[in-house]
Amino acid sequence: MIHCIGDSHISFFSGEDAIQPVWPDKSRDRLPWFRTHHIGAALAYNLPREGTRTQGREKLFEVLSGEVPDGATVLLSFGEIDCRMHLTKQAEKTNTPISEVVHSCLDEYFKTVGEVIALGYRVIVYNAVLSRPRVRSSRRFSDAEYATHGTLAERTESLRIFNSGAKDRCAKAGAFFLENTPHLVDRNGTIPAWYFFDSIHLSQRAMPVTLRELAALIPSLGIDVPPLRPPTLSRRLADWMARRRKRLLKEFRKVWK
Repeated sequence: MIHCIGDSHISFFSGEDAIQPVWPDKSRDRLPWFRTHHIGAALAYNLPREGTRTQGREKLFEVLSGEVPDGATVLLSFGEIDCRMHLTKQAEKTNTPISEVVHSCLDEYFKTVGEVIALGYRVIVYNAVLSRPRVRSSRRFSDAEYATHGTLAERTESLRIFNSGAKDRCAKAGAFFLENTPHLVDRNGTIPAWYFFDSIHLSQRAMPVTLRELAALIPSLGIDVPPLRPPTLSRRLADWMARRRKRLLKEFRKVWK
């Protein structure tokens, strides 16, 4: 059993295309390999700090002490919120290269990763997921539901540096690094809408490749990998039409309220 703790992206490991309730409410876990613990919009940068608005540190260690057996495998999912908004904003505000800002964030994050390892857990760090662009341009835009900062290219570069740096730090710290993003991107360097159930969260369509990578990373887990089903053109078109219909119905209901 892998105990998955983190921000809303931990919901992916529940096996359900929905954001899971925030701990201490229980997740609706459907997959046999994972127990998910969604602790809210905690930032990777703030994990070493107590008293933050989201209380990410306090919740992380409360889950570990109250929900996770000694010596268990723990998967940590943090950083997507940092890359999507805060790191690009900090780089712009301080006129600092984005690489310096990202590595500073990783330094803080891995202070806490090291603490979790020191408690005797086997630790897996999950990559930050590249969010789905609503537009295929580099212009600045703001998502009403999930705030962003900077251009798509800037956020993508921030995330690339974050994941690369996290992978290097895992190797040095004795943790595992689980990545699925490189296996989902298309020739344009973006993840198709096919793999998302909203603007930023992966759907279960991305689970087979994730399980494949996890099984290769830690064979002793004994995970059975389901068959991979790459999206055909007809299936992607049907998916686009379904999303479009859902969006139009949503707008229609707003007008007729």
